[in-house]
Amino acid sequence: MRARLAVLCATVAALLGACEDTTPQQRPAVEVKRKDELPKWLSPIDRVDPAYWLAARRNGGAPVEEARVTRLRQALDVGGAHFVESPRMLANRAGQLADMLAEIGAPEDEAELIETIARISAATRSKQSFGDLCQHYVNLRKQGATRDAALAELLERYSAQSRGQ
Repeated sequence: MRARLAVLCATVAALLGACEDTTPQQRPAVEVKRKDELPKWLSPIDRVDPAYWLAARRNGGAPVEEARVTRLRQALDVGGAHFVESPRMLANRAGQLADMLAEIGAPEDEAELIETIARISAATRSKQSFGDLCQHYVNLRKQGATRDAALAELLERYSAQSRGQ
């Protein structure tokens, strides 16, 4: 009986030790030194910090300012509280939205976009799709709406959800 108990205890100890070894580790974010090293879009296997990626893709190869990365990281944190997407997808969509706005002559800062659109999501009292809100926003801008008018339209449309309309 004691031998069985000793074997059982040894087995449990080995399993517990093995569990500790197999715990997934956070992969460190890789700092990209040159713009041509940046992925066009962040995939689930890229090891680039989403905030760093957003900052680096706009700097034309110049060194990335830590203050800019910090600002974008804060915006992604705000977005994470209000959107269903991961920080990686928020970064991809914010970059895409900024590109589309620049193409129509209405450039905007990615951090500001994330935070502003997050306020619209917050008005619904439920998490929204950042991608959907971005698409609606850029469509309104392409139709000629000013930034303020487009945001007001989105706020009205999406906040109606929380009123049950």
